[in-house]
Parts: sequence; C-alpha cells; structure tokens
Amino acid sequence: MIHYNYSAHQLEKEAEKLLNQFDPERLKKPKPIDVYAVIEKCLGVDYDWKYITPDQSILGATAFNAGYVWVWPEPCYREGMLPSKVYLSKGSILIDATLTEGDNRGRENFTVMHEVFHQVLHKNCFRRETPDYIHSTTQIALNGKKSLKTSLDFIEYQANACAAAFLMPQNVVRDEFKKRSSNLGAKYPLPCDCMVESIIYDMADEFSVSKQAMRYRLNSLKMITFDAPLFN
Repeated sequence: MIHYNYSAHQLEKEAEKLLNQFDPERLKKPKPIDVYAVIEKCLGVDYDWKYITPDQSILGATAFNAGYVWVWPEPCYREGMLPSKVYLSKGSILIDATLTEGDNRGRENFTVMHEVFHQVLHKNCFRRETPDYIHSTTQIALNGKKSLKTSLDFIEYQANACAAAFLMPQNVVRDEFKKRSSNLGAKYPLPCDCMVESIIYDMADEFSVSKQAMRYRLNSLKMITFDAPLFN
C-alpha cells in the first residue's frame, strides 16, 4: 500500500472538481443531495447495501478489483447466525445497511462520499495488494485520527477531507455561517457556545451532514474554535 501526499488545498480542489462535474450550483448555495446519484453520474459503478459486520465496525467497502466479501443476515449477532459471501464487481461500493435505518442520513452521506473519493484518489494506492483486494472502511477510519503515520492513515484522512469538502463546500459554508452568526460578533473564529451550537445544528440539516461533521468543518475553516478530533 502506498499513498500520495496531497495538500489540504489539493484535496479541496479535488472535491470542487467532482462538484463541478455533478452539480456546479452546489458551489454557490446549499442544496439537498442524493449521494447515490453522485456514484451513478460521476463513477458509473455498482453500489449496494448489506449488513457488513454484526457490530457495525465496518461501514463501507470499495472493490478496487472484483471479489467476495462476507456479509451478515441481520445487524446484530444472534447465536448460530452465520455470514454469507457476496460478489462485488470491480469498482463496486458497499454501504452498511444500518446507515439507511433510523436517523443516520448525515452519517450515510459522509460514508458514501468517503468511498467515492477512494475511487477518485486511491485506485493506484492498492496496486500492490492481492488481485481480489477489497478495501473496508471502519468506524475508526471515519472518525479520524489525531496523528497520521501509516499510508492507510493518510488514505483514510484524504477520503474524509474530500468527503467533507464535497458535502460542505468551503465558500458556501463560510457564507452561510457568517450570515447566521452576524449578530454574534464579527471576529472569527467564534467560541463554540450554545448559540453557535444552534447554528451548527441548523446548518447540518441544511447540508445533509451530521452535527459532528459540520462542527469539524467549521473548525477547520477557522469559523469556530474548539478542541476536536480530525473527523466525526
């Protein structure tokens, strides 16, 4: 496994390039999004939903080559329950089915776009792996790490960064936050108090992301300040 040293600026540009291909209007204003339409329009690969693990430790997978993965019949393990093999064609994206259940839209959107950017950025990074290698994305990878040491750390960080930049375009997020926080003072970053938290919650709904993702994005854009992990 290898990785490329993309700068933060390059990762933003990769996200903007895909946005221009999918829907340029999203670079100007927030809009509802169907992330599966991104797969269909920009990648043209198959996608599916399965219970990938009975503890949701893996939330997504990308088949850089055709192969098989084990999946489970239910989201939680019961005694005697066994997994089964399913075939994934080359390029397929698999999303854990629990993300489609309950109030997980933001988490689902982020996971899907994480897998999309594996396809965009990382096809050559796994060329040394076995021919049937299928890359799995864990909850830990989606949550992010404070330190980046291995190639896998960098690869997951890059997919997270691009997913965030795609779902929350930097200029649109800045403008929306400034508009909503204009009565709180003109000096940014603003402390993450209860009034700012209310804005974050509203913006998360508008951009179809989780509250944690929006909180981190605003922090990374220097609009708010707080102690935070890389991604949530």
